[in-house]
Amino acid sequence: MNEEEGLRLGIIGTGNIGRAHLTALSSLKKTNLANFQLTAVCDIDSKSAQKAANDFDIPTIYENYDELLSNDEINVVYVCTPTSKHTDIVKAAAEAGKAIYCEEPLAHSCPQARTLMAVTQDANVPSGAGFLLRYDPFILYAKNLLERNDLGKPMLAHIRTDHMYTEEFEKMNEWRGDAQIVGGGTLVEHCVHDIDFLTWFFGPITDVFAKVGFFADRGVEDLASLMMTHKDGSISTLDSIWHSIDRPDERHIELFFENGFIGITLESGNRFLEYHLKGDGPIRINAETADMFLLEHIGVQSKNGSIETYGVLVDTTNNRYAALSYAFLRAIKSGENPSPNFLDAVAAHTIVDAAYESATAGARIEIL
Repeated sequence: MNEEEGLRLGIIGTGNIGRAHLTALSSLKKTNLANFQLTAVCDIDSKSAQKAANDFDIPTIYENYDELLSNDEINVVYVCTPTSKHTDIVKAAAEAGKAIYCEEPLAHSCPQARTLMAVTQDANVPSGAGFLLRYDPFILYAKNLLERNDLGKPMLAHIRTDHMYTEEFEKMNEWRGDAQIVGGGTLVEHCVHDIDFLTWFFGPITDVFAKVGFFADRGVEDLASLMMTHKDGSISTLDSIWHSIDRPDERHIELFFENGFIGITLESGNRFLEYHLKGDGPIRINAETADMFLLEHIGVQSKNGSIETYGVLVDTTNNRYAALSYAFLRAIKSGENPSPNFLDAVAAHTIVDAAYESATAGARIEIL
């Protein structure tokens, strides 16, 4: 697809995630950061689809995704439905020759994810996966620190992530408690993102030991604790929990190396990175510095635009969605392979499946 050819997007699924993407995409479009058309939305809930079309000025509405995929004007599809719908939609979209962005988790299991990767490869269509952490400004800054400094061998990584799961949230996302729809709880829904991050930073994982807990009456786990060994011998631990406490979602990341430490705090209203290199004092990076690095990383020149324009990619709750879409659409236009993609999703789902197996067996599982 050449640079002059227009991208025409169809969004399948207009629930919370679909609307988050629509908000980010609309902001990219309004500020001329990306050239595309929001052509159609689709949802089996016609009221939801109609509201999205009205709110985001989208001309065409479908209740059946096959009808959207039959629209030859649409060449890029965003799959923002519950996980159980991904397989059929992705297969149909690949057969229709559309470039595909699909939310994570990609599938219920790694074999399903492998099938979807094979389908897109056979159809020769680009695929993008919704690993939002890869476009968090602080995480990108941390990745750059590794590339610019000799921190030595990785030793230990720890992530603690918690998510507020109130009665109000549950009413809005009732399907998340149904294992038949989503495939599982916090392990597949949230840990898949952290596992992708850990492999991105520390390399392939060779074994995993996991435990899960069921504290609420949902039918899916609301607690997961993992210990993983990486190919280089470093260790990662990951704790994820859903709770009903009135506190915002939070994620704390600690990365220890032979010659340095990187800590990332991602809280509502309190986001910063702190690193400490051997022989130097600790240095704290604030949001403004990390945001400017994000712009540089994805190729947006901040000196050429207004504060309002670049505010789409920084200093907003949807900046990761906007940055991910900016990079995804840019890759599609230039004919490059999007990153992250379905291959990355398969790698993360391999570890998730092993973690479920470990929790069931009560034993360490080796990754073949």
